[in-house]
Amino acid sequence: MYGYTASSTIINTAVYGSAMERLSEEDWLKHGLKTLRTTGYVGLKADLMAKSLGVSRGSFYWHFKDLGDFRARLLDYWRAITTERVIEEIEQNNSSAEPLSTLMVRAFRAQSQAGLDQAVRVWAQFDKTVARRLIAVDKMRLDYLAKLLRNRGLKPEDATATARFIYAASLGDRQIPTKSWPKFTASQIKKIAETLAK
Repeated sequence: MYGYTASSTIINTAVYGSAMERLSEEDWLKHGLKTLRTTGYVGLKADLMAKSLGVSRGSFYWHFKDLGDFRARLLDYWRAITTERVIEEIEQNNSSAEPLSTLMVRAFRAQSQAGLDQAVRVWAQFDKTVARRLIAVDKMRLDYLAKLLRNRGLKPEDATATARFIYAASLGDRQIPTKSWPKFTASQIKKIAETLAK
C-alpha cells in the first residue's frame, strides 16, 4: 500500500550543447516536485522543465505519455513521499518512540513539505482533479492520525475531532512567517501530543 516505485528505465538524452544526461522517471518526478514548490503548477510544462534540466523534451516523452500523465504520476509521487512513506516509516519503527508525537513532530517541522503541500493546495483551486486527489490525501492523513489517537485510548469521535484539530493547527502553523512566529521545538510538540492524547 505504501511507497512509490517509479520505473527504473534510464535513457541517454542529449544535453543542449555537449554531454549526455541520464534521467529516470523518478528524476523527472523529483524535478517536478521542486518545480511545483518553487514556481507553482504553471511551471509543470515539458519544455520549461527540460530547459531547466538542460535536456531535450525527448527524455520527458520517453517516460510520460503526455503532460496529463506526468501530472497524475507527480501527484501519486507527492502522496507517496509525503504521506504513505511517512506512515510506513512510523509503522515500521521498532524503537520506543511514541508514534503520535513522532508524527506530530514531522508534521510541524517539515518545512520543505510545507511549501510543497501549499503549492498543491493552490493548484487544487484551479483543477478539480487535483482537488479530489488533495481531499483523498487529507483523508488518509486524518484517518491515520485518528487511529494513533484511538490507540492512545481516545473514543472514536474524540479521536476524529482531535485529529482534525491537530491537522488544522499544523496547516495553519505553516502559513505564519517564521520571523514573527518561532517554530515549535520537538520537545514542545511532544508535550502537546501527550496533553492532547490524555
